[in-house]
Amino acid sequence: MSGLFGSLNSATSGMTAAQTVLQTISHNVANANTDGYSKQKVTMETNNPFNKSGVGQLGTGVRISGIIRVVDDAVVEQLRNENSSLEMFDTKSDALAQLEAIFNEPSTTGLSNNLSEVFASWTYLGSNPEVATAKTMVVQNSETMTDTLNHMSTQLESLQTGTIKNIEQDVKDFNSKLEQLNSLNKQISYSMSSGQTPNDLLDRQDALLGELSGLAGVDVQFDEMRQATVSIGDDVLLSPTNMQKLAVAKEPNPEGKIVLAGDNPKEVVLTSGSAKGSQEALAEVNHQVENLNDFAFTFASAVNAIHSGGEENGEMFFDLGTDTNYAKNISVNADLVKDPKNVNSGKSLENPVAGDGTRAQAIADLQNTKLVYSSETTFKYDEETMTIGNQIGGTSVVNGYNDIVTEVGISKQQSDNMAASQKDLVQLLDQRRQSISGVSINEEVASMIQHQSAFQANSRMISTISEMLDTLINRTGV
Repeated sequence: MSGLFGSLNSATSGMTAAQTVLQTISHNVANANTDGYSKQKVTMETNNPFNKSGVGQLGTGVRISGIIRVVDDAVVEQLRNENSSLEMFDTKSDALAQLEAIFNEPSTTGLSNNLSEVFASWTYLGSNPEVATAKTMVVQNSETMTDTLNHMSTQLESLQTGTIKNIEQDVKDFNSKLEQLNSLNKQISYSMSSGQTPNDLLDRQDALLGELSGLAGVDVQFDEMRQATVSIGDDVLLSPTNMQKLAVAKEPNPEGKIVLAGDNPKEVVLTSGSAKGSQEALAEVNHQVENLNDFAFTFASAVNAIHSGGEENGEMFFDLGTDTNYAKNISVNADLVKDPKNVNSGKSLENPVAGDGTRAQAIADLQNTKLVYSSETTFKYDEETMTIGNQIGGTSVVNGYNDIVTEVGISKQQSDNMAASQKDLVQLLDQRRQSISGVSINEEVASMIQHQSAFQANSRMISTISEMLDTLINRTGV
């Protein structure tokens, strides 16, 4: 269409386009502080021209070709994956901080100090066997040490239980978000098949995928209708036609294994996410539980060997209980607690000699004896010299415990370092995403002024054309 009516249509299309842009700008500004929102942009193209004979093609205005999200899918994917790793390191670091607090070293109330006091009391008894309170000190200091071990073991059990509960909660949250994503997939597919571009739904989809990967690292693929297929390794959890959930393996489950829910559960191997962080932390806690049990068993067995004269039916100083949770069960022999005078301090067990403290000193000397800490440790005890030979590859009691504490500290430091490094990377990627997809108020205001002027110019054009049509129709008699 040419002539004034063609010009009127062109101006109308321009005003409509400007109005659409202004509405989109308003939407951007309103969501400038909305988490996960990607700014939207109106794309425009010229209308098909009108061919006028003898003149050529005349422009017929503008039309809206679409409203798109300004995103870089590669950055979004990379940010999602790296944030999943950050959640893993953060979760592991938090759990290891609790583990480090349980060992509570260095401290005046920690096990290391308790051990020093125990050996000091044995040394005092060896030098002063005739002092009535010396044996009482040995028993009381040993009770303090065993109470500390018992408490540490109980705290470690609580940390194990709490970590598994965290995994269970992560799995519950993951399944809930998977259901939300399944519903969202269907909404997006319906909109796309109707020729629409559901930008806000796509933002929500990206946000849900980010939350999913934060719980358990996932692989994501999209079909032509932008439906997300979510998988972990080779296991597809969500597709356009199917969904299967995760579950925590049935007890006993000391590793916090995660499986596919159903009658035939298959283990799902995670690579990142907070659930993976909890699994790695749980493995470290389990390892230190084993170390502490080995330490308690070896130390108690060494003291018992000397105190009993190496006899299985002899008077044991420590009671290790009936199961392998030695750190939790260890206690001082109840008979000795009741009557500390029965503590063996001299060389002769049957006919103790007054003033003889050689056996007590032999136990005190254990602090310098190199032992290998294992629940399967056996000793070569010599009753004549009341000594346990140094074991190949062993270390002293104090150093043996300090090795455990050092190992915990190193694991915590490594986890903290990884979390700090990963946090820097995620911040860098988030800044990059914000530079692409974030809303800049200054840019939006500038664009608003530009398209406000365009709207006003097109309005003026319509007004001018209306006056021309009025002149043409009402004043010329045409």
